[in-house]
Amino acid sequence: MRKALNALFCMVAVAGIGLSIWAIVTQVSDLRARAESRELIEEGCGGLVDPDPVLGLHVGTDRVELADRYQVDTARRVSNCVVYRVGDPGTTYGHFALTLTMYPADPNADERHVALDDKPFDLRRGGGDDIAAAADEAVPHPLGDGGLGEYESHLVTARALCGDGGDISSVEASAVAKYADVATPEDRRTLAVLARQAVERAAEEQGCSTELPALPAEFPEPAFALRPAAEAGGTCAWYGRLIAAEGRGSLPDRALAAPAGKASSHDACLLALGEDETRRVWPAYEKSTERPRDLEIVLSGSPLWMKTETLVGDGTRGVRTGVLGRTAIRPGSAGTDEFAWWASSVCDGRPALHVMQVAYPYDHILRDRLEPVFRAYVDDATARRGCTGLTFPEASDFARS
Repeated sequence: MRKALNALFCMVAVAGIGLSIWAIVTQVSDLRARAESRELIEEGCGGLVDPDPVLGLHVGTDRVELADRYQVDTARRVSNCVVYRVGDPGTTYGHFALTLTMYPADPNADERHVALDDKPFDLRRGGGDDIAAAADEAVPHPLGDGGLGEYESHLVTARALCGDGGDISSVEASAVAKYADVATPEDRRTLAVLARQAVERAAEEQGCSTELPALPAEFPEPAFALRPAAEAGGTCAWYGRLIAAEGRGSLPDRALAAPAGKASSHDACLLALGEDETRRVWPAYEKSTERPRDLEIVLSGSPLWMKTETLVGDGTRGVRTGVLGRTAIRPGSAGTDEFAWWASSVCDGRPALHVMQVAYPYDHILRDRLEPVFRAYVDDATARRGCTGLTFPEASDFARS
């Protein structure tokens, strides 16, 4: 019996030693993988972000790969790095991306084209019964008062404005969560730290003299679901005041807003008409046109919506609208093209564009109210920022709808 017990104890001891050795080997392997991953992130992202917070996103990982064709380089106008999480052998998943934009001091040297989002309900987050209940993306939320940048559900953009006299006007860095799940508040704060860190390091590397605001203490949760328009606040507060004073009629009954930052370089208000209200206004629309659009097509895939948006500073460069983004809208101008109207102003010495997009055939339904709606929005956006030198579309630009 004693011999059997001794043999058992020996076997347990050997097994324990084996397991300990395996644990040590696994730990060493994980440490080596993490060290290699840190080096990949350092190199691929141009040394602009600390690797450990990147690895800590989405619960955390020790093993990543980077896309070979991407690498951040402050000498280029636009560059990025893309980090993939390594799963089971042979599998990778989206994890993180960093996009760096260096705006040249000479606007004429900037050849970027930026198309405005004209399909806010394409993913149908609201479901098949009421696709206008929730938008594809949250509208931009300001970092603090917006002076540092803005964030959405899965990305944070930080911005550095450079002093006069250099080759660079501003630097912009966007840190993006590339995984399918909605980013947690903790991950969103990490993205903010990474975006600010990247823009600060890139600015210093390129001799951009700047002072960045600190990150805010609070990050209000971005929402996808639209709320009753009468309760609209923040970037849609102007709309709530408008319909309270003048009545809603056929105007949207739903709104998606964000906190309004007085220094925001990019903010928006998304408005939409729900299914019941669309059915209510449809008979009058059908009588007003010879070839009305099919109601079921609108309800199932093309809801009635309008979106107001303001861009300030270098973000106004290369903005395009219209079908296939073929119409360039420039600071200092005002006008219309297809389903968009724009005005421009100057905010704290920086150019600003104020845009309103309206879905077809909602532009026809709202024909008589487009001008006062856009005027109310532009007045609010310019007053909040103290903008001057407003250029507004002519009355004839609204009459063509």
